[in-house]
Amino acid sequence: MFGEFIGAFEAVLVMVLLILTGFFLTKFQKIDSKVSKFISWTVVNITLPCYMLHNVTTSFEPAEIWHIPQYIALPLVSVLIGYVLGWGIVKAFRIDSKYAGSMIVMTAQNNTIFMGLPVNLALFGAASVPYVLYYYMANTILFWTLGVYTISGGRKGDGSGKSLLARIFSPPLMGLIVGLAFLLANISVPKFLLDTCEHIGAMTTPLSMMFIGYVLCSSGLSSIRVNKNMVLGLVCRFAVGPLVAVILFSLAPFPPLMKNVFIVQAFMPVMTNQAIIAKEYGADSEFPAVMVSISTIISLILLPLIRVALGA
Repeated sequence: MFGEFIGAFEAVLVMVLLILTGFFLTKFQKIDSKVSKFISWTVVNITLPCYMLHNVTTSFEPAEIWHIPQYIALPLVSVLIGYVLGWGIVKAFRIDSKYAGSMIVMTAQNNTIFMGLPVNLALFGAASVPYVLYYYMANTILFWTLGVYTISGGRKGDGSGKSLLARIFSPPLMGLIVGLAFLLANISVPKFLLDTCEHIGAMTTPLSMMFIGYVLCSSGLSSIRVNKNMVLGLVCRFAVGPLVAVILFSLAPFPPLMKNVFIVQAFMPVMTNQAIIAKEYGADSEFPAVMVSISTIISLILLPLIRVALGA
């Protein structure tokens, strides 16, 4: 039991140290506004699509594609219910519109791959990887469609059909679609291309976390203070959303390991990409950046405890 706790603690601690790296690079003027824009653009348009393409094509067999819909259906339902509850909370507490989109998204969605994959590997071993990716697919499809639309509401030509399609078929989602297409067509991706995508994709987590560190440093430590939005955001992320998931997954006729992985995934901290997308679309990026950092720190203790509570 103690070993499980330490394994999860160390996996989350890595993310905190990466955030601190970005923080101190900014403090010593190595990351400025131009560099931060380059980082956010690179993550969304280059590293994350490569990350998706590599993981999809290397973690699944072609025959498994036909089973994916039944495995991702319940996570999709769970996330959608989270959106409904998040919308209700935002309305009930009259949250300012510049924070509302981010709060709705953090109620429903979380860091299921950058943190979800290393944490689940530490807790359950390599057998958990396919289940991590099932949850990740549901999370990804909804984030890069409904999530991006919610965070960027009213910005950059929302009324344009072309703009809406560009958001739905974003580069990260296209990386996922291309990977699935290769599997469906039973086409082997050349090794040199897979290796290239692996190396480029490996930059996603450190770049994303360092971006969070930049936002925290540039906005000042005074931005991290207890207020209504922070408290409500944490309740949404670690209580409201996960409660829905625990109820749904506990009742589902899934293998025990799949249930456990899905439940652990539901307790992950705020998605790193929320801050990046907020910046890309001109929304407030400081609030989601602060929430990523605070929720990641809380996860140092919470996620190991969730694993212990699940038992063997």
